[in-house]
Amino acid sequence: MKTILLSGLVGILGIIGFLFSPGEPVPGAEIYIRQEGQNQPAAFMQTGDNGKATFSHLTGGLYRIEITLPQQSGKLMRGRDDINCELQVGYHNDKKQYFLREAEGFFTINYSKIKRLANKNVTPVYNLFYDNNVKVVEIGKFEVSGNNASFTLEMRAQKPKKFEKMVNKLKDDIEMVTIRNAP
Repeated sequence: MKTILLSGLVGILGIIGFLFSPGEPVPGAEIYIRQEGQNQPAAFMQTGDNGKATFSHLTGGLYRIEITLPQQSGKLMRGRDDINCELQVGYHNDKKQYFLREAEGFFTINYSKIKRLANKNVTPVYNLFYDNNVKVVEIGKFEVSGNNASFTLEMRAQKPKKFEKMVNKLKDDIEMVTIRNAP
């Protein structure tokens, strides 16, 4: 009886979590954490089936977060040119949510479980470059004070109209920072 109740509760919590986390998880996105001044990544991970990657045991220093974006298709790209949204890149400081619109699709990136990062947040940036013909987007910088810092990154693909609604809901919020508007 306890097992059935526990299974039911876990199922309900999963549905509630899905409803409050719009979009589809992005598995297989490559995420690199590079310490300033170093060529080799301090950490590398691909997002799992749930679109999440957790980085831990980071030592003191300044770091950059770089990602490669998997190409989205189907319903996640349908209507991409028919939305009324100028934002290409933005960040909501309070929600710790990064909005990214690229040729590969529409993405949101949420940071959570932040421990021992300066300001308990990631500073949003947007830098685009190519590494061996692979498009890489730098999405953030952070500083670790002390040792054993950690955070979780969750990447979700959004349908174009959903991305537009999310951005338009937050665009006038004082916590929303526009990093770049679409050309």
